[in-house]
Amino acid sequence: MKRRLSDRTLLSSVVRRAVVALATLGAALAFAPSTARAQDGAEGVFLLLPVGARAVGMGEAVVAQRGGSDALWWNPAAVGATRQHEIAIHHSETVVGQGNALAAVLPFAHIGTFGLSLNVLDLGRQAATDEQGNIQGVITPTDFAYGLTYAAAPIPMLSLGATVKHVEARIRCSGLCANLPVGGSNSNGADVGAQIRPTGSPLTIGFAARNLGVGVGDTRPARFDAGADYRVRMPKQYADLVDIHAAAGVVTTTSFDSATARVGTDITLEQRLHVRAGYIHDPENGSGGAVGVGLSSGKLVFDLARTFGGLSANGDKPPTYFSLRYVW
Repeated sequence: MKRRLSDRTLLSSVVRRAVVALATLGAALAFAPSTARAQDGAEGVFLLLPVGARAVGMGEAVVAQRGGSDALWWNPAAVGATRQHEIAIHHSETVVGQGNALAAVLPFAHIGTFGLSLNVLDLGRQAATDEQGNIQGVITPTDFAYGLTYAAAPIPMLSLGATVKHVEARIRCSGLCANLPVGGSNSNGADVGAQIRPTGSPLTIGFAARNLGVGVGDTRPARFDAGADYRVRMPKQYADLVDIHAAAGVVTTTSFDSATARVGTDITLEQRLHVRAGYIHDPENGSGGAVGVGLSSGKLVFDLARTFGGLSANGDKPPTYFSLRYVW
């Protein structure tokens, strides 16, 4: 009798998670096309910029990686099986501007994992001049993205996730602003993803469709991402000392007219120190490498990353990324 009750409880839990996950995915897809725009509808382009030092250090080949609050921007399914709570801030300094992202990952037993995210890109103050070079005013463009994520693992080998998001591009002005571009634009969108890890296998396969429904025309940041993460099997005497992950992936536009290839690795020493490296092959925007380190101290996790080449190669500001995470 106890065995039957246990089996029924397990089956009920699996069915409940599957129903909630599928309902959330459906709601996300229905929500994505709903947009409202002003100005030129160029909001959302900043969503192509990477978030999270861990992901950057691995060359952004993280669609099949599990756990971590930065996964909310790469593949919502990555937090479906997590049991760790996390709050984090992710900071970046690039030639484009200063980025700050806040995230929270909150798992609930028998229900799934919820995530909250806020991504802000400050493009800096820009002086606006007339034809004679006289300063008319100062404009301050800022981009925002708010996200709500739900993910669950209906069965051990499968994780599903979805994020609904609201994206805004705001332009504020001070001074003589009558003839200056002010206002902004906004739209709604969604990310959906899945991860598959066969039982007993060191391989995880990940798929994600990001920024669906955001932007219009050539400015749309929607992308398809597919990749794999392989955990290298170590000899038994080294299993607790060294953990090595190798990852690779391909990211394309929704029209499949361009693609980038990504590879990366994460080497963990004694479950505390991370050493990362990655490379992005992007014929259109320029290829480049990345390196990163991470350190765990109690419940705090520090991650730092730096990129080389690509769009930031000619900038006067080294592209750096820093993450501070609190995990419990």
